[in-house]
Amino acid sequence: MIRPTLTKLYRCCLALLPSLALLTATTNVSALPSDREQPIHITADTAEVDDKTGSSVYRGKVKMVQGSINLKGDQITIFSNANGVTHLVAIGTPAHFQQRPEKGKALTHAYGNTIEYFVVDERMKLKKEAKLEQESNIFTGERIDYDMKKRLVNAYGGSQTNTTTETPRVNMIIQPAKSDQNETSTPANE
Repeated sequence: MIRPTLTKLYRCCLALLPSLALLTATTNVSALPSDREQPIHITADTAEVDDKTGSSVYRGKVKMVQGSINLKGDQITIFSNANGVTHLVAIGTPAHFQQRPEKGKALTHAYGNTIEYFVVDERMKLKKEAKLEQESNIFTGERIDYDMKKRLVNAYGGSQTNTTTETPRVNMIIQPAKSDQNETSTPANE
């Protein structure tokens, strides 16, 4: 009599397996606050880890992935303390950062010859030929400070920093808010 009970339990577990797999897949794809809880995967040509100072330097086509966060650069330096990673510095031509801010939202892309990412504060500094793409809005400048929690962007042209771009001014492309398609519009001729 034990055998039929085990068979029923086995069938029940098999029936739940696809649901569990789907749940796991959806949780890992969404990025978000759970990004910090994911392991950090790094590939590079060389690695130098100093446990005394809590810093590690990765050089040569460096790619770092943590959840939905992707960071690429020629060199990435990671600073940490007893609580974990505190901030990252990526250097490249340009370095590239991307993250999905919320489930169902488009990826945010950030570029700069230097990217400083302050993990705990969720702030980022993009320096030299900086570019930030949020949904379909684009900000460019010599330096961009981005507060991810507040979704606040401060962009600066070449007069505040040494200029490396042809246009030392801030440029923005801000898309109009999407209107409700059920609205009726009145033609201009009426």
